[in-house]
Amino acid sequence: MRRVRDSIHDYIDLNSLESSLVDTESYQRLRWIKQLGSANLVYPGANHTRLEHGIGTGHLASQMAKQSGVPEDEIHLVSIAGLLHDLGHSPYSHLADELPFGKDHVEVTEDIIHDSQISEIFDNEGIDSKEICSLIKGEHKYGSLISGDIDGDRIDYLMRDSHYTGVKTGVDTGRLITKMSFSGDELVIGESGLPVVETFLTSRSIMFPTVYFHPFSRGAELMLARATKSAIDRDKFTYDEFISYTDHKFLSELNLADGLSKKLVNNFEQRNITKRVVSITKDETEEIGIRTTDVEDFESSIAAKLDLDVSEIYIDLPPLKVVPTMKVKILKEDGTLDYASNMSRITKSLYEAQFDHWRCRIYAPSKSYDEASKVAKQELGI
Repeated sequence: MRRVRDSIHDYIDLNSLESSLVDTESYQRLRWIKQLGSANLVYPGANHTRLEHGIGTGHLASQMAKQSGVPEDEIHLVSIAGLLHDLGHSPYSHLADELPFGKDHVEVTEDIIHDSQISEIFDNEGIDSKEICSLIKGEHKYGSLISGDIDGDRIDYLMRDSHYTGVKTGVDTGRLITKMSFSGDELVIGESGLPVVETFLTSRSIMFPTVYFHPFSRGAELMLARATKSAIDRDKFTYDEFISYTDHKFLSELNLADGLSKKLVNNFEQRNITKRVVSITKDETEEIGIRTTDVEDFESSIAAKLDLDVSEIYIDLPPLKVVPTMKVKILKEDGTLDYASNMSRITKSLYEAQFDHWRCRIYAPSKSYDEASKVAKQELGI
């Protein structure tokens, strides 16, 4: 047994199997990948890593499994899935999501589990790799413990990200877990736990505009994504090499790539980040008719009118729905099930509330702020 002192959950015990998984090269790579990518440019304390989040998720998933009635001989599968669920994250965590090619991190995680030392460990322990991947993807009967509206992953990252950024949320995790049970293959929350569900979902909704889509951090990510795409397009490294890098290896490779990649990464390291010059709401974006396919044309047109290189203009068009439809189910006192959104006006309003904070943003060099703002607004017709 290995005992880990965790900053969020205090002591976490890892058995010999979990320890062997943590000691693999694939898992140790997560020690050098920051959980929140470039958010530490805004929140200096946000230097926690995917490794500690993975250990925390495995710990919470195990607690949730025990509380919700998962048979004793299957709890270890849930714990392992939680431990390994983020293996496929690229450098700077979600940076690969900003590239117009490649796989998502869950698909990469699946590849790593099947093609690395982890597969050998599973074979020796009589564990089916496909079942672990099924759990991670939420396709297993207990998949909602790892990939659901309220799962071990989300609970841990909200607690951990709140702690290290200093953004207070205050979710009563202990009470939330004690109210969990399974109804068929669905994870449900007892009716008396509804106020805690409201707090959890509210906290999650607050973290998106405050931390996960902070405009300064998003500008930094756009710069890194453009530097990465330029390096890959020029065959300085491949996509597969990129997703295998740690954060510091990645920055080093961008510097070695020269050209635009080197310029952008040097600016990033000096915190010389592209500046937001225009920010428009969801309704304005839809009225103007900006689509993903239009972004490059808008960027080229704005750059030309400012006599700037097109690489200096960025349009950030985030996913429209960052908080999915609230599907948390409540086990009522009479034994029936209902959606939390039908029982709580707070929960129901959260889905729509996310659109109040959604923004399409245009970025340009800080030296060109005033003129870029004027030109961008003219280009958009606002």
